[in-house]
Amino acid sequence: MNWPPSESNAHLWSVRARDVLIKAVGRNVYLAMASGMGVTVLTQSSTITTSVLVPFAGAGTLTPAQVYPVVGSNLGTTFTVVFAAFAGVGQDAKIGLQATFVHLLYNLFAIVVIYVIPLLHPVPLFCAQNLARIASEHRWVLAVYLGTVFIALPALVIVLVGVL
Repeated sequence: MNWPPSESNAHLWSVRARDVLIKAVGRNVYLAMASGMGVTVLTQSSTITTSVLVPFAGAGTLTPAQVYPVVGSNLGTTFTVVFAAFAGVGQDAKIGLQATFVHLLYNLFAIVVIYVIPLLHPVPLFCAQNLARIASEHRWVLAVYLGTVFIALPALVIVLVGVL
């Protein structure tokens, strides 16, 4: 099989990713997390990892609690970025590596905190379930959430960093 995956064999990679994830999810939290990370590193796409599992969760075949540990795919994206950052040269490469390692440490820290402190483990799942319930009843809530989290808050951070 050619590396990296080409357009012609992307479907084959998706099928293999699906098989690995379905076998791992629900067996062991750490196996599911490692599988999510591994599939994301190999396919260079957390979208594949997510898009494989979401339909199963939507159909009720997998529960959100079973899919939840696959957050390892977020960590997998950071490894892909680390590999890419090492390709840079010159002074700007240092800035790229710093940003990459902040991203890596942020994701590592989040996973460790959520999985090491038992009290925090159910919090993201609880929040996601409640947001989904509210958004299914009031569609506008989803638009406000997305606009706030992905546009307004990042813009606020950019402005504050520029001011400080």
